[in-house]
Amino acid sequence: MTGETGQAPSRRSIWGPLGGDFGIRLASALVLFGFALLVVRAGGWYFSAWVALACAIMAIEWERMTQQPFSWAGVVVAALTVAAAVALATLGRYEWAFAAAGAGAFVMFAHAQASGRHRRWAFALPLYLGVPAIALVWLRSSPEGWLPTLWFLFVVWATDSWAMIAGRVFKGPLLAPRISPKKTWSGFFGGVIGAIGIGAIFAAVAGWAITWPMVAVMTAISLVGQAGDVLESAVKRRFQTKDAGDVIPGHGGFLDRMDSLLAATILYALVRMLAPWIPAGGVLGG
Repeated sequence: MTGETGQAPSRRSIWGPLGGDFGIRLASALVLFGFALLVVRAGGWYFSAWVALACAIMAIEWERMTQQPFSWAGVVVAALTVAAAVALATLGRYEWAFAAAGAGAFVMFAHAQASGRHRRWAFALPLYLGVPAIALVWLRSSPEGWLPTLWFLFVVWATDSWAMIAGRVFKGPLLAPRISPKKTWSGFFGGVIGAIGIGAIFAAVAGWAITWPMVAVMTAISLVGQAGDVLESAVKRRFQTKDAGDVIPGHGGFLDRMDSLLAATILYALVRMLAPWIPAGGVLGG
């Protein structure tokens, strides 16, 4: 049935301003969260295999987005490089893990040079994926590391989710109009508030003291994660791509979902090196 204009009346989403795709986004996020919870709790080679597999998928998406013509050889080199780095990190050989990521970057550069493809983007891939992957394995490596690692993932994913929700509900001025046509300042602040709120709830349930240093770290994780999201948006804009892939219903590709995590992992690893008691301790007071 059509209206007077001859067009079918639009059906209003049950999710209101969140959009008609919010339901599938929520379902996908819950599935990913459940799987991540299992592998983070299991740790060891189970966790490392999850990291390596996620990086292999992201390598495919990166190659398709940045390289013409697409090359499976480049994907294989990048995926094997990151897998080797993850395996070495799991064995505690971190110096060799970083060496593997660096060697892979130079192999990718040489392959791109020989095949007439983008050398800088090929060189960047093993480092863009490998360094955060090594850091993530290190964060989970200690016997008690699963809970702080899970807290960190909650903070990152809360940033993503609440930035999207606040941006869709409140809208307003764009954060980086030349890079992303959807990211807003309301989403930016919503992401920071969501990260602090969800991280604090997690800490309270875990029995940790909620300290000002913890709040500062949650804020920093959110800011760096959102910067990583903007960075990937800039790469997509450079290659005129809407999504890095379509493997996750409602979210696009793994890169679209993990870009914040890739950036924030490096920051949190540095924080844990300097202050290993965050988030579980309260050394500097509340």
